[in-house]
Amino acid sequence: MRIYCLITIFLFSLLASGCAGLLRHESSSDPRDPWEGTNRAIFKFNESVDKTILKPLAQGYERNVPQPMRMHITNFFSNLGDFMTAIQHALQLDFRSSAESAVRFLVNSTVGIFGFNDVASTFGVAKTDEDTGQTLGVYGVSTGPYVVLPFFGPSSVRDGLGGIVDLFANPLNDIARDTETKVAVNALRGVEARARVLSAEQAFEALAFDRYVAMRSAYFAIRKAQIED
Repeated sequence: MRIYCLITIFLFSLLASGCAGLLRHESSSDPRDPWEGTNRAIFKFNESVDKTILKPLAQGYERNVPQPMRMHITNFFSNLGDFMTAIQHALQLDFRSSAESAVRFLVNSTVGIFGFNDVASTFGVAKTDEDTGQTLGVYGVSTGPYVVLPFFGPSSVRDGLGGIVDLFANPLNDIARDTETKVAVNALRGVEARARVLSAEQAFEALAFDRYVAMRSAYFAIRKAQIED
């Protein structure tokens, strides 16, 4: 259920930011975004990459890969996320949630056949998502300035540094050992993740507002909800 809550927050944040953008002057700035000029340039670059490469790939993936197969792929990557979430919950001293995530990983990796089937959810084992940035936030590390990362998109100083840790700790590094396989698997993961938000963004395509401001507001709203859950 949590993912649906986050999507709802994301959509309402986009809408609210868009409406607010129509009412305030372009020169207004968010104190959380002191590097807005540079961030906007990177955001524009990311939008261009998405428009010319990532979105068409995601649309082709959605159009040509059967829905059951897409679900299996989503479950596979989600299952690897459960492994990392179990570790993050433990670092946050939330041992009950850590155990639940570990059970999800073990059940789905075995009964669910390498995570391609989400059997744990049918057993009522709740899914959560945690990362290093959230763990740092739990321990009081401030978000820091907003930053847009090339290819990766909205982030902050804290979450960007946490993302580096998550990148190196990703179980995919052990599954895909050679460079070619790592590139292929991570490319599939990126396309799969992009395909999952295709339908959600359609509701905002006709709205004329500052997408940069909308994404920034949505990012802070989602991260606040994730850390305070």
